[in-house]
Amino acid sequence: MADLWSITLNGGAVIRWHGAGFSGALSFNGTTWLAGPTIDRGKIRAKLGVEVATLDATITANASDLINGVPVLPFVRGNGLDGATVVLYRAYLPAWGQPISGVTIAFSGRVTALKNLTRTQFEMTVSAWTVLLNVDMGPDVYQAGCLNTHYDANCTLTETFVNGTVAGGGTTLACNTNLTQADGFFTKGQLIWLTGANAGLRRAVSAYLNAAGAVTFAFPLPNAPAPGDTFKTSRGCALTMADCSAQSNLIHFRGQPFTPPAITGAGF
Repeated sequence: MADLWSITLNGGAVIRWHGAGFSGALSFNGTTWLAGPTIDRGKIRAKLGVEVATLDATITANASDLINGVPVLPFVRGNGLDGATVVLYRAYLPAWGQPISGVTIAFSGRVTALKNLTRTQFEMTVSAWTVLLNVDMGPDVYQAGCLNTHYDANCTLTETFVNGTVAGGGTTLACNTNLTQADGFFTKGQLIWLTGANAGLRRAVSAYLNAAGAVTFAFPLPNAPAPGDTFKTSRGCALTMADCSAQSNLIHFRGQPFTPPAITGAGF
């Protein structure tokens, strides 16, 4: 196996070096990698999610190692690698000197740091493309649930209410009603009392079950509702893609439910 480095400079020129440890060139599919400076790299660790993976490499060069006709170290000192992108391939060969059987991309990203530059070597950090997410993005965050508040301007839905009546006794935190909608229909919705000791009060619905039209409030009422008390309540939203789709509003869904969790794999 051998490392193949393809470095694309800001101006479009591509530098290709291999790390096979011999002076000959390596070719694959019409592309040739030359024996360049010595490149000692760290381990590559695969990460899922939006965390930025990095690859560190120490490059040792002499006066005969050139980029665009300029020795590597003066070229780097003159900011020649600013804006450069890097693709590291892993090449597979039956034996040294024989044609490459195949290549895989081991790492890809952009040069984000150059440090410890001496007369013989320098250290380079390449960050995966998720580094492009490291920008000021305002109030938005990456999360599975929708970023909108139900019925706000970004949601665009209009809050409508369904009238209901208390059926049977209740407590300050829950009561049974004559509502017949499916489980969860009013969960996270708003309930406003129209008559009874709680008339005029508004409460968020923390849970709704079709069985007996059971409504549970997020905060207790000052008085237990009595049978016959009337109210109006709006449909809730769990801020999930499924709930948004059920309300025919998927085009305004602002969650990222398919963003994978951060997982760090073994290096090689």
